[in-house]
Amino acid sequence: MFLKEFTFRNCYSFKDEATLSMTANYNMKDNINFVIKHGDEDNAVYLNPVLAVYGSNAGGKTNMLQALLDAIKNISEKRMYNIPFMYSYEIDDTFLHRLVVVNDDIEYEYEYTASYNPAIKSEVLKESLRKRSLKAKRDEKVVFARDGEKITNSMYKDTENEYLQMIASNKSILVMRHVGELGWDDFKPLYQWCSNVMAEMRTQGEEDRHEALRKYAATLHSDKENLSGFSGFMTSLDPALDEITIYTQQSSDKAESKTQEKAQFAIWHKYLEANGNITRVGFATKIESNGTIKLMEIYPVIKRALDEGKLFICDELDKFLHPLIFKRIVEMFNDTGENGINKKGAQLIFTAHNTIVVNREDLRRDEICFVDKDEYGESIAKRLSEITDEKGNKIRLDARYDVLYLNGNFGAIPEEIRNATV
Repeated sequence: MFLKEFTFRNCYSFKDEATLSMTANYNMKDNINFVIKHGDEDNAVYLNPVLAVYGSNAGGKTNMLQALLDAIKNISEKRMYNIPFMYSYEIDDTFLHRLVVVNDDIEYEYEYTASYNPAIKSEVLKESLRKRSLKAKRDEKVVFARDGEKITNSMYKDTENEYLQMIASNKSILVMRHVGELGWDDFKPLYQWCSNVMAEMRTQGEEDRHEALRKYAATLHSDKENLSGFSGFMTSLDPALDEITIYTQQSSDKAESKTQEKAQFAIWHKYLEANGNITRVGFATKIESNGTIKLMEIYPVIKRALDEGKLFICDELDKFLHPLIFKRIVEMFNDTGENGINKKGAQLIFTAHNTIVVNREDLRRDEICFVDKDEYGESIAKRLSEITDEKGNKIRLDARYDVLYLNGNFGAIPEEIRNATV
C-alpha cells in the first residue's frame, strides 16, 4: 500500500489547508525511472518514492510530518492526537486530516474533521471513506459517511450498517480505527498500512534510541545472516570499521530481583600497531560517534522499508550523517524497478537542511517541497514543481535548485537570516 497524498488543515503551524503529495507528474522530463505506476493506462496513478522537505529553522517542516503521523496514529492507536493551530486572538479547535492511499489498483480516500480540547475528549465531527478502481473509470463508491453521531451514507445494509451506527454514536471514536481493527475488508488495508508506517522523529530521547538498539541487537543475536548484512552495510560506509558483532551482558533487574542477559553491539575498529601489524579494537555503542549511532539506528528501519515496501518518515535525515551517506540513502529509495534496490516501491518522506540532494540527478522537481512561515507564524508548503518565478514561469529542469533555494528564490529562508549579527 502506498501514500498518494495527505491533506490537513488547522494543525500545528498550518492554519490553512496544505497537502503533502507523493503524486508524480508523468509528463515532466525529470527522472521518469523513479516513478511507480499503479492501475491501467487510462486511469493510472503515478507516485514518487521520495519527498524531501526543506525550509528554515522553525518554519514548519517537522509540523508537516507530525500532522501526518497524528493522522496515522489516530487510525492505528486508541487516543486522538493533534494540536490545532492557534493564531492571533482567535482559537479554532477543529482540524482536518485526509489520507489518500493506493492498494492493489484501488485508491482509498479517508478523511475526518474533529475538535481537539485537552480538557475534554476529542469529538469526531465528520468522517468518510471512499474507494475507486484504478482499472475502471467512474467506479467510485462511498464505503461510509458520518456526520457527528449519524451514519448518513453506507454501502452496507442491515446488521453491518447498524454496527457502524453504533460506533458512530460515540463521538470520541473514529469508525475507521475501530472497524479497521476488526478487519472488515474495506477498512483493513488502510488500518494495516497505518499500523506499519515507520517514523524517526527528533523528539525521541537518547535513552529511547539506545533501548531501540539493544532490542535490535537481541533480534540479530541468533540471526547470523541479517547480522552479517547489517555489519556489511556499516563497514561499507566507514572503512575504519572492521566488523559488528553481538555480545551478551549480565544485567540485574531490581524491580524483579533477578539477573538477565542483555544483547549488546560491539563495534570493531581497525588498528595499526607500532610493529606494522593490523589488529582491531572493540567499542561499545555508547562511545561511538553520533554518525555511527545514527546509521545503526536507521539501518533496520531502512532495510524493512525497502524489503517490505513500507513508508519511512524521518525528521532531520541528514543530521549527523556525512553528505554522501545521506545522498546514498535517498538514492536507494529512488532506485525503483525490477533490478533496483527499491523493488517493492517503498516510500521515504524526510526533512533536511543539507542541500546535496537538491538537484535534478537525485530528486525530481515534484519530490522537493519547501515549507515557509510568515511573520504571524502561519506555515505554507509548495513543491518545487508548483513554484513559478516573477514572470510566471516554472523552475527549469536545468536550474541549480540548491543555489536558488539558498538565495531565497523559493521563500523558506527568512530575509532576516542574511542580516543577523551578534
